[in-house]
Amino acid sequence: MIEIGRRNIAPASQQPFHDIYLFHIDPAKPETPFCFEQSMGGGHMEHGGARFLSLDELDAWCGNWRDHLSKADCAWVAELIDANPHADQATLVALILQRHAAPARPVSRWKAFCNWLKRNIHVGGRYGI
Repeated sequence: MIEIGRRNIAPASQQPFHDIYLFHIDPAKPETPFCFEQSMGGGHMEHGGARFLSLDELDAWCGNWRDHLSKADCAWVAELIDANPHADQATLVALILQRHAAPARPVSRWKAFCNWLKRNIHVGGRYGI
């Protein structure tokens, strides 16, 4: 599996330090390549889980796949899927993997550190971000 996006959005009401949303592409499963995963409290066996879906199953899924992608810090995947409404599943997988593999624009160390904090640390309350 190839991890496309991941972000810790804690605190949740039950797990204040660990609520990670993940999105993967699994080329080994061409029928259901899109993997939506949530890990709460250290794993997905007790709380959370993973779901493999095909392109045709996205809108029928009881979870909101666009919201999940946004929480996993890869909302661009939903934009790419919406921008190519007539593309087949294999083409969309190739486009997602191609964009994911593209080199990112260089950023300063300070900006990289701030981005890491934003992805992994959540400060709530009156003075939170």
